Amino acid sequence: MVFAIIVTLAQNLAAQRAFETGGQVVYQDTQGRRVDLGAGFSPVLTAQGKIAFIRGRRFAYGETFDCRDAKKKNWIALYDPATEQEKTLFDRALDFDGRGIPFCVFEQMGLSHDASMLYLLSPANAASESLALVNLARGSIAYVPDVESVYVIETGPHRDELIYVQRVMHKSAKRRLPFPAYPIIHARANGEQIAEISNESLTAGGDGRVPMLKAYLSKIGGTITVNGRKLP
Repeated sequence: MVFAIIVTLAQNLAAQRAFETGGQVVYQDTQGRRVDLGAGFSPVLTAQGKIAFIRGRRFAYGETFDCRDAKKKNWIALYDPATEQEKTLFDRALDFDGRGIPFCVFEQMGLSHDASMLYLLSPANAASESLALVNLARGSIAYVPDVESVYVIETGPHRDELIYVQRVMHKSAKRRLPFPAYPIIHARANGEQIAEISNESLTAGGDGRVPMLKAYLSKIGGTITVNGRKLP
């Protein structure tokens, strides 16, 4: 009996979250119950308790896709646990690298708290991706080049600003050719850089070992979510 009470309390304390595992998106409610939402990745739990995620499988750079075939492309789905219904939030091809080639396969997404701004990365370039800033309310799109991963700050005075990893080329007197670095950047919601935080490794499947980023987030009173894990 005591054991059952302890288990129940532990389940009640479990946080509502969404995460990716084995190419599937899983939603976990506040009681710890899980719902498999099917093929997808890069889930985001919205302020309204819904789950936005990239529907479909991952596509590697150079892999064939077809924007006319639902099995050969991605789109952004929005699942409502209250109604157990899913709808399409965004389904449009984007010209990520400016070459006039529409891409409808995505690599990672982020979403503002009110779901008005969508942030998308795509495997459109071998060296690095571009970040698409999609204003869902206005229908406008802007791009930030050479962004590797992106996260939306969820709490505090900097809510809806961005944390992203950007590929930058450095020059050194010791090296004949420029070399790439991948700093973590704090940016405004429009992609404009505010500060360079660190050169730690932050990836969508990372293990959270980013002490400088955690300290920075604590200092500004913000949190981000990396595959279902809150930082800091």
